This record gives sequence, C-alpha cells and structure tokens, in this order.
Amino acid sequence: MSASRAGAESGPPVRIRMAPVLSGGGRRTVGQDDGMRLFVAVNPPTRAIEELAAATASLRELPGADRLRWSETAGWHLTLAFLGDVPADEVPQLSEKLATVAVGHPRLRLRLAGGGTFGDRVLWCGVQGGTAALRRLADAVRDALDVTDDHPFHPHLTLARSRFRAGGMRAMADAMRGFRGTEWEAGSVYLMRSETGFGPARYTVVERVRTQGRGELRDER
Repeated sequence: MSASRAGAESGPPVRIRMAPVLSGGGRRTVGQDDGMRLFVAVNPPTRAIEELAAATASLRELPGADRLRWSETAGWHLTLAFLGDVPADEVPQLSEKLATVAVGHPRLRLRLAGGGTFGDRVLWCGVQGGTAALRRLADAVRDALDVTDDHPFHPHLTLARSRFRAGGMRAMADAMRGFRGTEWEAGSVYLMRSETGFGPARYTVVERVRTQGRGELRDER
C-alpha cells in the first residue's frame, strides 16, 4: 500500500503501461471475468491508517476474532466502485473518464471513525466528514465508468470478514464506536489494481487523478 499512499496529494498521476488484451465491450458488470481486477478508491493517508491499526489491535484479542479473516492494512481503501476484470486496452479510456469525473468534484475533509457490521459477515470502520459529497463522487464514478452494482454506496473501510456467521462481531463494532481518527483532506481518486493468489492480495496504483474546488464542510452527514 506504500506505493498508493506515498505522495498521495502531490506529483503527476501515476501510470502503469500494460500489454493489450482482447476486449469484449458493452456495459461493465461487477465480477465480469475477462482481465485485470480493478477498482476505484479514495486512499486514506499513512497517518490515518496507522491510527486505525492501533485502534483495532485490541479487537483481535476479543472472543471470536480468531475465526475472522482480517484485512491487511494494504487493503484499507474507501472503495468507490468495483470494476471487476478489465481488459488492459480499456485502461487508458477508463483513466480519462475518471479524470473528467474527478475534476468536477471538491476536495473532501474526511476522517475514519466509529464502526459497524454488515450482518455477521463483515466488520467495518466508518467515515465522517464530507460523506454526502463522497457519495456524489462515488455515484458519478459508477455512472461515468458504466459500473453495474446492486449495492448502494456506503462509505466504509473493511476490517474483517467471515465466510460463516461469526459471533462476537457486534461486540467488536461496539468497541469501535469511540474511535475517531485525525481528519485529512482527500484531493485524489485512485484507479487501483488488485492481484490475488498465494498470500495477501497485492495492490497497485494504476492511475491517480485530482479533484478540484474547496473542501466540504467538516461535519457534514
């Protein structure tokens, strides 16, 4: 994740040149299996990640924690849209569309705070600050990149998952309620690549594009 966080708000967009593969075209559906696995995200800065890592360390000692699959800090992103598997020759066009969307949205004042669950399967950390503007950005990204996703955008950062209904997750979410990280300004949107296999997933920045305008109100809900 260091590659995605280092210099997060300075310097030119990061680009990765990839060999072209055949493209099928059409509207993009989450999970379509035909190429590189990509997603669009806002990446919290290193300080925010370190604060959250310190806050969640004690959660791993709670009952039921050993039955969860805990996310590595490298996988801590605020995901705006999953693109699924994308042919490499479509990446430049996706990058241009993403840049066009981002420039029309303001810089955001955000902080990681609180926690909750999606049923008994997912434990997450919440987001406070310019969340309404973050939702508008996510909706615009999904529309511009032709993403079909049945799940409405819910700003969060996934901490742990379980393949089965896991007891104790609610207590972990309750323990996170008092967490309130340092506020930061998000002025970039990232096109990310994830690669899975043996060991932890690997994440690479494919493109970084900047937002424009003044930041949102800090206490927006």
